[in-house]
Amino acid sequence: MKVNIYPIVSPLHNSEFMERETSRLLSYLYKRTGMEFEEVGIDRLYDADLSLIMVESGGSEGYFLKVHDKLKEPIILLTFGNSNSLAASMEILTYVQNAGEKGEILHGSDEYIASRIIELAKEGK
Repeated sequence: MKVNIYPIVSPLHNSEFMERETSRLLSYLYKRTGMEFEEVGIDRLYDADLSLIMVESGGSEGYFLKVHDKLKEPIILLTFGNSNSLAASMEILTYVQNAGEKGEILHGSDEYIASRIIELAKEGK
């Protein structure tokens, strides 16, 4: 199975740190799920079995709004680390739900995130 990920991040955050953290998480998820994870542009997001928006940092909300009209439900937000990505994801999810759309935040331990990704893939999200 293939999982495409579209990352959004504020330019105010250290890109080297974000790349390292993203690589670490995706490596773990690959080992735990056996799924192929690929970071892609918005135009290729839905060319996979499962599509995730990776909210890498706080301040990403504006970037989400720029691509929102290209997204399909359910909008699944992957958050991790200590860069306020959970706070940004909560703001984004509130916007999504206020627009009458379905969405979900994947947040927690790496193990939980891997388990939930496996469930979502089985559900055909």
